[in-house]
Amino acid sequence: MQQNIHVDEVTMTKLVLHKVGNKSQDEGIRVAKRLFNLTEDILEVLMSYFLSGFKLEEIYEFNHEVDLSMNEIYTYCSYIFDDPEENFYNQSVNILKHLYDKSNHIKIKGGELYVAYFKDCVVDDELMDAIGIFKAENKDTYLKLQLDDDDEWTLDFEQGTDIAKLDKGCLVFNTAAETGYRVVSVDLKSTDAKYWKDEFLTITQVQDNRFQTKAYLDLCKEFGKQAFKEEDKHERVDFLNRSKDYFEHYKEFDEQEFKEVIFEDNFERIDAFEVKKQDFQERLGIEDTAEEGFYIDKNVVKKAKRGFKNNIELDTQMEIKILSSEAQAEGYLERGYDEEKEMKYYKIYFNNEK
Repeated sequence: MQQNIHVDEVTMTKLVLHKVGNKSQDEGIRVAKRLFNLTEDILEVLMSYFLSGFKLEEIYEFNHEVDLSMNEIYTYCSYIFDDPEENFYNQSVNILKHLYDKSNHIKIKGGELYVAYFKDCVVDDELMDAIGIFKAENKDTYLKLQLDDDDEWTLDFEQGTDIAKLDKGCLVFNTAAETGYRVVSVDLKSTDAKYWKDEFLTITQVQDNRFQTKAYLDLCKEFGKQAFKEEDKHERVDFLNRSKDYFEHYKEFDEQEFKEVIFEDNFERIDAFEVKKQDFQERLGIEDTAEEGFYIDKNVVKKAKRGFKNNIELDTQMEIKILSSEAQAEGYLERGYDEEKEMKYYKIYFNNEK
């Protein structure tokens, strides 16, 4: 199921601010004594700081290799959702302690940990609550100009958090609790943030239509790069164009139909593709659900098209760009070898120049 998440009208009702250090450096934690007092001015600034950095496209869920209930953040969030008034503060302290326990690599920076409670989030047109967990690590230096009593400027500086960029954060939405809630996160791809995704949160991407579409397109791109010999560039481009055209023109993905359309009766290519698919899925930890089919996400296809290389670069300072698989299917492009010149050639058929 494809899920649509919106936080345009969300309101923040609770906020606590703790301090977390690096465990390997024995920096410790500092627990807030009470919830933060949310004035109207500070709310406006914090809402922009907390929510503007999220791309609500890749959706995750909590998991655990043994049992979901053993995922610490999942459990703490469950307690909060059960009774926010009673459990929010104590569970925020548990979240802080768990983050400190996972901050044991020398490169992990200390910082401020914000835990917030939000209302009026929209997931698939349904209003629900959410928990926000945010960490601010990096400090910037700001110049501070003031006029004194003699109308003279004084210049000073102070360090603070840049509210234009959230370092690390996640939103946990109170839906699909039985499978690990629905989670969106920032900073999952930076080299020092692996601990945030895999060790602190322990989340994996929900394999919805968006995920399935992107994963299969990535598989096609990898296969196109690796499965064709240097002299078969035109076949590689034809495969990539056929794959792209399939995802553009079909609404639902059917794997058997895909292989028939793309490879026709080339069983050697089909076997090679199946081997590549298994390697691709094992390497990325993806379940093989493509055989069941999925609805093709056209927004993902539109973005992915740019990664499908459809040109053939020649050593004679020329380049052939093939925009569609139809060009080769109709026989508009032929490849051969000229014995007299001892060179390979492409023959292109057309009716009119544009």
